[in-house]
Amino acid sequence: MDHFLPQRQRLHSLFGVFFAPEVTAALLELARPAIALGPPGDATVRLGGEPLLPEGASWPVQDGRPLAFLGSVDFAGLAALTPLPGLPGKGVAAFYHAAGAEEGCRVFTGDLRPAERPSGAVSYPLCPLGASPFLSVPSPQEPVMRRLEESYSGFLEVYEQLHAAWLAHMWPDDAPNHQLGGWPVLVRTPAGPQETEQERWRLLLQLDSDVRLGWDWGGPGRVYFCVRSDEPVESACLTAQAS
Repeated sequence: MDHFLPQRQRLHSLFGVFFAPEVTAALLELARPAIALGPPGDATVRLGGEPLLPEGASWPVQDGRPLAFLGSVDFAGLAALTPLPGLPGKGVAAFYHAAGAEEGCRVFTGDLRPAERPSGAVSYPLCPLGASPFLSVPSPQEPVMRRLEESYSGFLEVYEQLHAAWLAHMWPDDAPNHQLGGWPVLVRTPAGPQETEQERWRLLLQLDSDVRLGWDWGGPGRVYFCVRSDEPVESACLTAQAS
């Protein structure tokens, strides 16, 4: 992962201007490799378009309604770009989502094939995305950031601005914050069930609101597919929708 070294050095310079060396070191220790998705690129990550399901699998439903196919990720193709801790090194995964009062999702892996969309299932236009490795840092809302604020009073106010500047560097021109792995880019609440359990979960896929696809997760909002650290991709669930 030598290509992360320049970003680590850039983060060190950015944080070092505003924080004491021990705070900068703590922040760099928290940085996680991730993949920023976009602008449009090859077919490694495809949002919308033709749905995929394992052969013989039924279309997923919730409360009698068909879930919406959001897209697919070719993890083997991504691993050829850069293998990341916490992400599979092979296989393809298809992501389905149910919006409403009770959020839900399904993730399918294995031998995926084109599937016929049932009546009532939402269709989104095809949007292939490019992939760019980057170092993600925790959102200011993460519990670990609040703990740093307790130790270094005034830290969080400055960090919020630096975090926003780093995101603008990775996603210029207000591009949607689609992402694989790393720390979630939170709008309001941490992506996880409860603060005491968050360390057992990792971000798999983050999907932002996106006018190209007609996605509006709650102005602004994002959905997060997370998985427990010791469980496979298909066990991922939609743990939060921030708005």
